[in-house]
Amino acid sequence: MHSSEDADASKAAEWLVARRRNGTPIELPSEVEAFRPSEAAALLGISASALSRNLSRNLLSATGNGKSRRLTRATVETLSVVAARGVGPATVNHYVVAVRGFFRWLVKANRIGSNPLESLTLLNAAVEVRRQRRELTSDELRRLFVAARVSEHTFRGLTGLDRFHLYILAAGTGFRANALANLTPAVFDLEAETPTVTLAARFNKSRKLKVQPLPVDVAAALRDFIAGKPDNAPLWGRTWAKDQRGAEMLRADLEAAGIAYFVEGPDGLEYADFHSLRHSYLTLGGRAGIDLRTLQELAGHSDPKLTARYSHRRLYDLAGAVGKLPNLVPTIAPVSNAPEFPLRMTGTDAVSVAVSVAVSVAVRGDIGLHRTALEYTLGIFDGTNGNATESLEMKQTGAVLHRSAVDCSSASERARTFDPLIKSQLLYQLSYRGF
Repeated sequence: MHSSEDADASKAAEWLVARRRNGTPIELPSEVEAFRPSEAAALLGISASALSRNLSRNLLSATGNGKSRRLTRATVETLSVVAARGVGPATVNHYVVAVRGFFRWLVKANRIGSNPLESLTLLNAAVEVRRQRRELTSDELRRLFVAARVSEHTFRGLTGLDRFHLYILAAGTGFRANALANLTPAVFDLEAETPTVTLAARFNKSRKLKVQPLPVDVAAALRDFIAGKPDNAPLWGRTWAKDQRGAEMLRADLEAAGIAYFVEGPDGLEYADFHSLRHSYLTLGGRAGIDLRTLQELAGHSDPKLTARYSHRRLYDLAGAVGKLPNLVPTIAPVSNAPEFPLRMTGTDAVSVAVSVAVSVAVRGDIGLHRTALEYTLGIFDGTNGNATESLEMKQTGAVLHRSAVDCSSASERARTFDPLIKSQLLYQLSYRGF
């Protein structure tokens, strides 16, 4: 019997690092060209069900059925290479979360005083994603639904019509495979003003009761399918979810619909397995304008960062968002015959030049009818012939700031009467107009 003192964070970290390293593929018997599934599983050190999942996951197949079923040498060699490959960061994180959670429970139950593995840290899983999922577009989803509905193929007891309703519910709720496999007619309320499906806490990954609103069209499609079925019998409770065969089931219907099971993405291959329907739900919600906080509630995530990883944004999404920005480039053309001045001016020289330009333009009368608020405030232009419209207000507060363009023809008078703030604003307005 080991004590908590035997648990050491550094040793645990060393073990996890060793799991990340690639191993040496096993050597197959040279004289064998085809292997029975039981033989291949024994060589690889895995169970028969794990062998079946690996075949499906790596898009490999066997020949024959029953006792005559065989795996080619090339297939077993591929599985050997895959088995020798070190685990990815996501798998390491699963180990870390599980072991830390176990020791936290021990602390909470007063079986140990402290968690010796609390210092184990998670890896950045985004830098090395072993199996990336992609979302299906709305057009691809419709094609998938049609292909499943007309399919005469049965998979693990699910007919084409069963799979059709399963797929539309998965894409309309974002529920995981295990949750969907445990839904019964009793948990649906399709006649309410807001149709819902209730997921029991024991079937929810977060272990919380969840009432999920249903899209109106999904609710309408489910009414006839659910009608007449026993209230407490699972609608899709076959072995497809228990044995993790959802990807295999979906792939067959994707192929029938002419949809690629995997595509080349920016960081490698992206797969459309059953969990991709959850990705599709959150991605379509994001594209429809649902905010991240609401998407997080719909997904049942504890962290919005996780929701963001499910809601994909492609280049066309970003381009559409950028297209909504206001125009940034000015459309006012500079005056073609404007005089050129040195770029750097200081003191009263800048004021003298700026106001001299204002006076000369006013005399030319080539200023348009659209004036800035500052020009009217200072009374420089009248909008028709460039003459000043305001008389001097020497007896009122601020009169020294309110002068006509003609009255401000003297450089020394300008330097004496213009407030520094007004000078800088005037210079900005004149420079903006191309002077």
